[in-house]
Amino acid sequence: MNYSNAVTAVESARKILITTHIRPDGDAIGSAVALRRAICTKASGRERNPSVEILFLGEVPQVYQFIATEPVLLWGREVTEEQVQAGRLEEYDLIIVVDTSAIRQLPGIGEYLQKRQKGVLVIDHHLSGDGIGHIRLIDTGACAAGELVYGLIRQAGWPLDKTAAAAVMTAIGTDTGWFRFENASAKAFRIATELIEAGIAADDIYQQIYLSDPPERLRLLGMVLETLEILCGGRLSLIHITRDMLNRSGAKRSHIENIVNVPQQIGSVIAVALLVEEEDGGTRCSLRSKSLVDVNAVARQFGGGGHARAAGLTIPEGLPAAKAKILAALSRELE
Repeated sequence: MNYSNAVTAVESARKILITTHIRPDGDAIGSAVALRRAICTKASGRERNPSVEILFLGEVPQVYQFIATEPVLLWGREVTEEQVQAGRLEEYDLIIVVDTSAIRQLPGIGEYLQKRQKGVLVIDHHLSGDGIGHIRLIDTGACAAGELVYGLIRQAGWPLDKTAAAAVMTAIGTDTGWFRFENASAKAFRIATELIEAGIAADDIYQQIYLSDPPERLRLLGMVLETLEILCGGRLSLIHITRDMLNRSGAKRSHIENIVNVPQQIGSVIAVALLVEEEDGGTRCSLRSKSLVDVNAVARQFGGGGHARAAGLTIPEGLPAAKAKILAALSRELE
């Protein structure tokens, strides 16, 4: 991976905006926080310090707030679609997009980024994308966007303090299922070793992310497990979440993260689909697989995408109709 153009772009910029996909997860948040921290620490004490801001297109889930402690811009609050159309983002010399290059995951700003003539750096590891960015650090073999951010920081020689190191660990740890998934490469383990040697407490980070759930999430999980269906001779599992389930449990939409992984504990299950009823009546679907099924290929049939073992999509129909379509698509893959 050649980082030289990215390093030059960052070091020559005076005002930088870092953003990521809607519904930011651990990799998105960790990558953005680590990058801002490294750039700002590098510039500390210099006569010309760059201004570096983060724009999140959704609320930061509670489990990740321990790394996102500094002020950020929030879509719909500090930045709106009307402002973007009026030129609000033109003030930034460089806009860095981490953990996606898909316009559908950047509502309100995706088309602007695609049309912008210069000053867009994309750092991503997903198979699907729309070619945005004038400088692209894209490696579909990377375990997480955090791996590429770490490589950029090291290649540039920017300092990596404990805050940035914890953010990188969050990014890589969450996208590899805390080093349990197929993408947990030898490089991922080497980076984790270097981060621990830099002084982070990996067990503390794990507890913050995975052992800090509110009771409402456990209530929601109980309801979800009651929807469990085992199909295709035990190889496919379907679960779903309705708006009513969220209301009755008191859970937030951010509490849905990682629930899709639970049915994978069943030995015979190869593929899992979690369908979530959206506020607009559509259905969001998360797909996972252990082997055999390329869920990215399935997701792309519906305009979504991701990775071979983890992908997502949205169907602009109600849950019953969406379920029928997903069941048919996954059943074909399991034939």
